[in-house]
Amino acid sequence: MLRGLYTAAGAMNALQRQQEILSNNLGNVRTPGFKATDGVVRSFPEMLLAQVSNPDNGKSRVQGEVGTLSMGVYLQETMPQFTAGSVTETSSPTDVYLRPAAGTAGVPMFAVEQEGETRYTTNGRFSIDEDRFLRSSDGGYILSSEGERIQLPSSEFQLAKDGTITSLGENVATLGAFQIDDLTTLEQVGNDWRVTGEAPAQAPVEFQQGFIEEANVNLDQTMADLMMTYRQFEANQKVVQAYDKSAERAIEIARVR
Repeated sequence: MLRGLYTAAGAMNALQRQQEILSNNLGNVRTPGFKATDGVVRSFPEMLLAQVSNPDNGKSRVQGEVGTLSMGVYLQETMPQFTAGSVTETSSPTDVYLRPAAGTAGVPMFAVEQEGETRYTTNGRFSIDEDRFLRSSDGGYILSSEGERIQLPSSEFQLAKDGTITSLGENVATLGAFQIDDLTTLEQVGNDWRVTGEAPAQAPVEFQQGFIEEANVNLDQTMADLMMTYRQFEANQKVVQAYDKSAERAIEIARVR
């Protein structure tokens, strides 16, 4: 009886984690460049049950196979989806979109200095701080193609398609864009990414000032998945409650006897 209880409880754990993932996707539907995450649910390996007898000689003997028993499911891993989001024209000079070159694989990202290390982001919504440094939405320093912080002589600047930043008539720096070909080397840190392998090379992109890539979250599908996950959670919760009532009745019968 307890096997069914453990199976339902394990499913509830997996579904609760799924709800957290979907809720995070839903909460970032307006975050520029956000990449939705999917949870991969797997079933535990099935167990083969057999009928065993123990004759007088003390040696167990298999009399026949009963069948297989599933031990439920678990959330194996989470996988970010790096499909491109829609592109919106904002006319804001601090909004930048990376348009990948035709026929290229991988994902182009901006480089950002955050907490003393270089990370990468697909969020092109920047800002300029009081010292005129170009900053990311999370407060990190946007880096040039040389890996240096970008400090502007003025709050007004122009960005060419090749990434050249011009302000007050002079070239200040070249905005960095880096190509992540092996997505398995990415480790998510907040809304940014850390590369665990070799440092990525320059990406063949076209910079577009005044445009932004939106989150790739499908709002309608995410809402539907969230409701379905919630109903599945409730169904497994009722199974656990039924097992709990059965165990309570069994204890009462045992006490009477």
